Amino acid sequence: MVDGITEKQKEVVDYILNKIKDDGLRPGEKLDTEISIAKSIGITRATVREATRILVEQQRIYRVKGSGIFVGSTEISSQAHRYHVLSPFDFQAQRKGHKGVRKIISVSIIKVPSADMAQALRIKNSDQIYKILRLMCFDDIPVALEHIHLPVNMFNSLEFSKLEVSKYAYIEEVTGKKVQLRDQHLTAVNLTDSQTLTLLNLAAGDAVIQLNETVFLDDGVPCEVNVAIINTRYFPLKQNSQRP
Repeated sequence: MVDGITEKQKEVVDYILNKIKDDGLRPGEKLDTEISIAKSIGITRATVREATRILVEQQRIYRVKGSGIFVGSTEISSQAHRYHVLSPFDFQAQRKGHKGVRKIISVSIIKVPSADMAQALRIKNSDQIYKILRLMCFDDIPVALEHIHLPVNMFNSLEFSKLEVSKYAYIEEVTGKKVQLRDQHLTAVNLTDSQTLTLLNLAAGDAVIQLNETVFLDDGVPCEVNVAIINTRYFPLKQNSQRP
């Protein structure tokens, strides 16, 4: 397992891994709450929290803030012993019998639009960012619209066509580092923006989820602020916040 794990923590780890296996849970499916796990096996919540932290570090599970813990990857590859997990978007598309399609709608270089975003990206208020509008579809059905913000000082040039294949794989290719953590906040909103309504094929006032997230590399440096408008009728919010 890992060095320094206690017997109680190992009991929690084994319980969670057995639960995933016995219940046939797949990547992206929700697990019991930490409180429920603690009650089930008669262990303190603090011990459960420490044990789940270990599993998060191994990408076996992941957390979504305000939503709980979810199944991550359960298979180890023979190459470098890294965990593999289908992206949540492609996974959901596949489950519904579709192919996940990503389309770049527009790209611009602008001054970072707010002090809050500058702080999130740890850049100056005067620094520039790439602002990228990306439409996510299941085949030709639009399901989400991403407003991607990347610091120019981290990405001197970008091949935008690669963002239509895999955003995080490309970020890792450019930076030479792993995308490790997605700090996410979810809000229910009613759509009014005409461009978003058109691109997502929705009507004014339709309810959607707005996902605000800051994405971090494995050295703790933020690499992206993303604001995504998601039609949860097609794309349930079971997203990885920890990935290989």
